[in-house]
Amino acid sequence: MAELDVNIPLRGRPTISDVARHCGLSKATVSKVLNLPPDQCPIAEPTRAKVLVSVEALGYRPSWQGRALANRRTHMIAVVNADPYGALPRGQYWEIVDQLDDLLSQVGLVPTFIHTYAGNPRAIEMLGDQRFDGCLSLDAQPKDVQDLLRSNNTPTVMINADVDNSWTNLTFDDKAGTTLLMQHLIGLGHKRIAYNAGRRVNLHSSAIVRASTYAQCMRDAGLEPDRPFVGPVSEFIDRAIDGPYKPTAIVDFEHWTAVHTLQHLWRRGLRVPEDMSVTTFNDTYPVALTVPPLTVAALPVKLITERAVQLLTELIENPTREPRTEMMSETLIVRESTAPPKVSNGAGRPG
Repeated sequence: MAELDVNIPLRGRPTISDVARHCGLSKATVSKVLNLPPDQCPIAEPTRAKVLVSVEALGYRPSWQGRALANRRTHMIAVVNADPYGALPRGQYWEIVDQLDDLLSQVGLVPTFIHTYAGNPRAIEMLGDQRFDGCLSLDAQPKDVQDLLRSNNTPTVMINADVDNSWTNLTFDDKAGTTLLMQHLIGLGHKRIAYNAGRRVNLHSSAIVRASTYAQCMRDAGLEPDRPFVGPVSEFIDRAIDGPYKPTAIVDFEHWTAVHTLQHLWRRGLRVPEDMSVTTFNDTYPVALTVPPLTVAALPVKLITERAVQLLTELIENPTREPRTEMMSETLIVRESTAPPKVSNGAGRPG
């Protein structure tokens, strides 16, 4: 067996050929040592040790392309987000992303975050060259992104996406979450509850379910629902205070809207919860830090993230596994933004 060649001049990053020359072995032998687990490697232990000594001496690190070819795996996961408001995930998705890196690293996977809004051509290029072992989708994706994932047979787990049952999808029980908020407010004695649907018309299933469940809970309690409001928060508060309905409580579609609701109520001289109770969805920053802290229907973010990673690794190992849809429960967290209504609210009408 040839002796170690310690005088090989290197040009740039060391390659597998440099390792082979350094330890006097063939590239095929070195490749087997580097790419096969010790219990599956047919190379004798003294030879394996010789290769590893050369790897350490040269500072060799295999390229991800080479390992991908050898193992048919890149160990990279695309985490795609199509939020029109920015490349960084917001709200409950930020909470999910905050845990993803650690959970994926525990199973030997590395996330790459890709913004797919409006058919981002670079994002499409990255998803199309099959460099990813799998994909985690935060919320809904454009049709061209779905088609690309489908055509590449990319193992994919959707989170809160409006997709059919041909995808593996984790959804949220928005009907139960809305019902918890409504039962809480009605149980406190509120008879006029307004629903703020957000800044724009939202056709996502969560928006539709929350609005319809709000109205149904009101009718089931023998109460008259208000017409859901779509538009700026300032106009919503103006309507709540100056309009004919005169609510004593508010349900906001999402938490950032609820934060602005608190601000605009304060500007109009109303106190929360003395003059108006406020509730929302998602137990994410900054709902526990507002003044007062917000009562919410909370998603089990940690459980969602763990389950998404588990389902994705199962799909990577078995790409032909049948897709499934799983619904995650929501829980009520009562904080200081809700209280029984006064005899008259801040607008001067009976509670």
